[in-house]
Amino acid sequence: LREECGVSSWTLLQFLGDAVLVPAGAPHQVQSLTGTITVEQRFLSPENAARLRDHSTHPPGAARQLHAQLDGMIFSAVREAVGVLRGCK
Repeated sequence: LREECGVSSWTLLQFLGDAVLVPAGAPHQVQSLTGTITVEQRFLSPENAARLRDHSTHPPGAARQLHAQLDGMIFSAVREAVGVLRGCK
């Protein structure tokens, strides 16, 4: 890929207790060398959520699902912010 597209790759070994953060939209590949339990958290930024809403080509019911996800994101963000502010006495 480096010669064809100018894309370079990284190889890393992850050990017990290590976390790897992959930026949103970054293509990645995982190869497990042993039995593994994976915990994955997908993140939808408000900017991308608005873009999805504005350019959605999904069936009508999908818009309702997207709005429900956005409501959940907003609620979680506000709850976390209030918790941080309460700790700043």
